[in-house]
Amino acid sequence: MPQVAISADFLTAFSKIPRSQQKKVREFITRFQNDPTTHSINYEPVQQARDRRVRSVRIDLAYRAIVLHPRKGNTYLLAWVDHHDEAMDWARYKQFEINPVTGALQVVDTEALQAAAPPPDVQQKDLSEYALFETFGDEDLLRTGLPRPLLPAVRALHTPADLDRLEPYLPDEAYETLFWIANMGHSVDQALAEAAARPVRPDVDAEDLDAALEHPDSRRRFVVVKSAAELVEMLNAPLEKWRVFLHPSQARLVERHFNGPARVLGGAGTGKTVVAMHRARHLAAEVFTQATDRVLFTTYTRNLAHNIEENLRHLCGPEIERIEVINLHRWAMRFLRSQGFPVKVASDDEVNACWRDAVSAAGSGDWPEAFYRDEWEHIVKGREVRSKAEYLRVSRRGQGVRLSRPQRAAVWEVLAEFQRELDALDKMTWLDVVSQTRLYLVEQGGILPYRAVVVDETQDLHPEELRLLRQIVPGGSNDLFLVGDAHQRIYGRPVVLSHCGINIRGRSSKLRINYRTTEEIRDWAVSVLTGQPIDDLDGGLDDHLGYKSLLHGAPPTVRHFDAQADEQAYVIGVVESLMIEDNVSAETICVVARKSSLLQAYQAAFEAAGIDCLYLQASTQDDAGPGVRLATMHRVKGLEFAHVLMVGVNEGVIPSPYVAQDQVVQERCLLHVAASRARDRLVVTSWGRASGFVGEFEGEEHEA
Repeated sequence: MPQVAISADFLTAFSKIPRSQQKKVREFITRFQNDPTTHSINYEPVQQARDRRVRSVRIDLAYRAIVLHPRKGNTYLLAWVDHHDEAMDWARYKQFEINPVTGALQVVDTEALQAAAPPPDVQQKDLSEYALFETFGDEDLLRTGLPRPLLPAVRALHTPADLDRLEPYLPDEAYETLFWIANMGHSVDQALAEAAARPVRPDVDAEDLDAALEHPDSRRRFVVVKSAAELVEMLNAPLEKWRVFLHPSQARLVERHFNGPARVLGGAGTGKTVVAMHRARHLAAEVFTQATDRVLFTTYTRNLAHNIEENLRHLCGPEIERIEVINLHRWAMRFLRSQGFPVKVASDDEVNACWRDAVSAAGSGDWPEAFYRDEWEHIVKGREVRSKAEYLRVSRRGQGVRLSRPQRAAVWEVLAEFQRELDALDKMTWLDVVSQTRLYLVEQGGILPYRAVVVDETQDLHPEELRLLRQIVPGGSNDLFLVGDAHQRIYGRPVVLSHCGINIRGRSSKLRINYRTTEEIRDWAVSVLTGQPIDDLDGGLDDHLGYKSLLHGAPPTVRHFDAQADEQAYVIGVVESLMIEDNVSAETICVVARKSSLLQAYQAAFEAAGIDCLYLQASTQDDAGPGVRLATMHRVKGLEFAHVLMVGVNEGVIPSPYVAQDQVVQERCLLHVAASRARDRLVVTSWGRASGFVGEFEGEEHEA
């Protein structure tokens, strides 16, 4: 039977067609997908086309689809859609080739080849002066997936910056592999391993389109449509390509068989959550397929869990009924209640009152309240201390303050009094809920239906929460899949997975390609953390070495003002310019601040200026209404926007004056998270005195 494949470029082009015309395009695509050989579809050659297999197909009097018509096999490729003249211009210079070395299907722009060629005055004999790939033979460079016609252009490169300028003309796999060689000093084999490239194929059939479309590098830009439902999902959200197209390094992790717990690290925008969602679908659909098997997908916050559940419902088929998405605290409370425990969780105000009363009752003025809170969370709960005797013996390494035995005894009295205050209320903290759930599961044995647990934002989990996850699912193949990035830790402290019963040795991976932000924004966001030691979730250190964005754009804009009113006027002007002059949708703009009081001031300012806005508070869904989004730095985690404006980045605001010295890195991580939400544009503003996190300002304006 004939089948249809769609390119990522086709979906991009479709998204740009006026909505009034998209209905006709949808109708055509549906008819085409049902049977591309029907007589009602008239294939017309494109005059002067470089590729003789390229055809245009009429949608109406104004619009044309561009199709690759096969010489062999029954797969038809929808490559582009546009207004008639623009579609013809796009198709005329495109050459669809199955790379003879790798076997992947590639699209080469023959017109762009001229732009990428070495300057006319650079003769072949002069190319040795360009040292970037001087030591590599042609056959080695072709192993990267480089099309042979682009070999002279690559040979003419002198610096990694030259490679970046050539990037728009290169297939993704070739650019990425050459990047590893040029920037990291890798051999070709090492670079191919980093790019998750498939070994070179000795038997490539240049006419076998079906085989080429199965290649991992082809699957990052082409997909064979398997059903009408899948086609509808693509057209409903054509820009959400993560649902359909995966980088080979992502696909390898999604489909890999692990003999135990696996950890995936990756910087902001590298697609960790995308991998986690596809992994959950893969496990439910291909690995744990019994009717009673369940896959649990969990994370730290309710908002992230809600977003992931919504995305999974669009991503999955019937297997979604066996995937449960819920944040860990809510899951633990629900489970205890299902087992007959009357769980009541103390509110923040009640917990604060218990601490005040505990410190007061013990008559201890030796340490501030924050010290006791920290000791309770990280020593008593973090290291499973249940008695005074255990507390007197337990290691307190990493707490920053040494305590003698008498001091420990005095501190324990405050901690014990806090517990008595909670007991008097007949309530628990969330960590108590987690602990009680874990201990109950230890006693009861394997009473849960879960065969696998997928965890997002692992870096924000407390050791006791990680111990609970280890208890939820029995140990075995593909049991735990944990993704995270300690550069984005905005809750809690560094964790060591092995100390929580989770052994990831030999099952650790990294994602390094940023798909969300431009390289300029990524570089600014990373600079906030320069010089800060960041852990790898298992006792080692992580860094951003080798992380790279394939997108480029304008550098972030950093502005400082004397007064808050001046800052507000500037930000309102930027938002109005984006919406009116650039025709940007308000929902793609987010104003982010450290404190809710700053956002409330901006909400009033926007309303006064007649600009619709939506304040994303804890219980507000991201799609709850129209308008510019307003969110705290904590609330914006897990989201992304085309344009982000970080306001009030002032001294005394970030870092907050109330954080302990050992939490300053967490404040830097918070700024890093907020900045990395931006896709196309980042604006950072301050007034009064700017935060030291963003460097010194010279005059009123500083372009980052």
